[in-house]
Amino acid sequence: WAHLFARLKPGVTREAAAAAMNTLYHAILSEVDAPMLLRVDEQQREAFRTRPLALEPGVHGQTSRAILDPARRSLKLLSALSGVVLLLCCANVAGLILLRATTRSGEIAVRASLGATRARLASLQLAESLVLALPAAILSLPVAWLALRGVRLVPGIPAAAPDASLSTAAALVAVGVAVVSALAVGLLPVRSLIRIKPGNALQAYGSRHTTTKNVAGFRAALATAQVALSMALLATTAVFAQSLANIARLDLGADLESVVMFQTGRRDGMIITTDPTIVPRLGEALQAIPGVSSASSSTSPLLSMERMTFNVTVEGVEAEPLSVSSNHVSPNFFRTFGTELLSGRDFTDADSAGFNFTGSPVVVNHQFAERFGFTPDEVIGRRISIGNGSSFVVVGVIGDLRFSGKVTDEIAPQVFFSSTIRRAFYVRSARSPEELFSAIRETVARVDPTLPIWNLQTMGDQLRANTALERFFAGMSTAFAVLATALAALGLYGVLAYSVAQRSREIGLRVALGAPTSRIRRMVLKQVTRMAVTGIVLGAAAAAVLGRAAQSLLFGVEAGDPLMLAAAAGLLAAVTLGAAYLPARRASRVDPMSVLRYE
Repeated sequence: WAHLFARLKPGVTREAAAAAMNTLYHAILSEVDAPMLLRVDEQQREAFRTRPLALEPGVHGQTSRAILDPARRSLKLLSALSGVVLLLCCANVAGLILLRATTRSGEIAVRASLGATRARLASLQLAESLVLALPAAILSLPVAWLALRGVRLVPGIPAAAPDASLSTAAALVAVGVAVVSALAVGLLPVRSLIRIKPGNALQAYGSRHTTTKNVAGFRAALATAQVALSMALLATTAVFAQSLANIARLDLGADLESVVMFQTGRRDGMIITTDPTIVPRLGEALQAIPGVSSASSSTSPLLSMERMTFNVTVEGVEAEPLSVSSNHVSPNFFRTFGTELLSGRDFTDADSAGFNFTGSPVVVNHQFAERFGFTPDEVIGRRISIGNGSSFVVVGVIGDLRFSGKVTDEIAPQVFFSSTIRRAFYVRSARSPEELFSAIRETVARVDPTLPIWNLQTMGDQLRANTALERFFAGMSTAFAVLATALAALGLYGVLAYSVAQRSREIGLRVALGAPTSRIRRMVLKQVTRMAVTGIVLGAAAAAVLGRAAQSLLFGVEAGDPLMLAAAAGLLAAVTLGAAYLPARRASRVDPMSVLRYE
């Protein structure tokens, strides 16, 4: 708002606008005696009124940084994974172009002997690269459009964010990247081709054609780079898979099987009805549905990102106020989810009907009792106070329940109240979800036809939505890793196959002199082993860099986990050996008479 004010008033600086808004803010507070301010002492009230107003540029509207930052980190990681695949594709194509350019050395020599200039030869090579790249880039745009329709559903991206569709600008950038990549790859063989001496090249052209050590070494380096990039993606996929497995083994403190949930009221959290009997009547009607074993409700939905927090102190305990999560639940909420009652009692209907801010009962979780140094039995009967001066009595202690935020978050101390301020409902039944959905809609319409319901789904769907970001990146990294491994295997196969063809006379001579086929195979496998080991070591280092970017999305596993790196290395070693099998087999079956007849 200060930013907008400074822009709307020419000559007013942002600092002046901020000062004006702070003055206005404190002037308003000085005239307000809100009930919550009346419950604190004068010193706390003055501290609240005089605290500075934090101002930020309004370019993001009211979207909170807590929403934008995770989305930004997620998209950066996605861009990094895409960049790794792009580099791998470039390395693969560069290797193929080098092979093609090497076999065309005789043709280039003929062109040069007929008067073609170096600029002409270079433009010929670059033009061929563009002819390959441009149609491929254009054909990829429909695929990108389909893929982005899925990316638009990436959790963590706020609904108010720019639409992640394939705009004209994005398409032009993609085509531009393809063109620049093609030119960069096409330039690789240009220097060696345009410096060809026609006489030497024509003399070597044909069956006696050989490759220089520099070209062969560079081609092997490209294949090694492909192995390294593939290793990085495979290791990232492994840690994501382990993270998902760890999440699946989490104890949620609740049994979500056979439970359906829905929400009422407006999506902004406001209750659209003033009838205080709606919630109790709806709860009774849901409980009366045939086949329903339990129905309950809460203010904030279970496993949602909604979170209500405040500071709590315990009477008789000298400690700093503890920040706790809170929720208002119905009397049979814990029974619906099978949450264990460790001590004391559960809520009753009388607790909800007689709720007030002085002396009402509350239920806390085990983490709450532990943080204040109590056992579950010792905390029963204790009086707790919240920041506005309200006090409550602990009547029960439940096991730790993963209620709000991400399921991977650390379980916070929790306080549960019992009141009729509830808008999320839960129904446990052995009936199929489809049948239960229809019954719930009919029941809500019968209780209040004007009451809207939304987010009607199973609790399993709610849990999957809670972990959707982790599952999305696990799926994306798996797709990228499969593609990378296939490209790396193709690159290795091309390098080895061409190397065997280039060394066919040497291999034929070895066979003619009595070398066993096992030694010939070992010669080829030694070459691929050297490239694979180097690539795996470099890839492990690259995986550590990628892993640090993805660490916030991992649970219970480190990015550089040795076991995951070993699993990725083992899989990649098997793939590289598979890619080397055919060239090694072909080398061991070389016919000496066929390759030496021209000598």
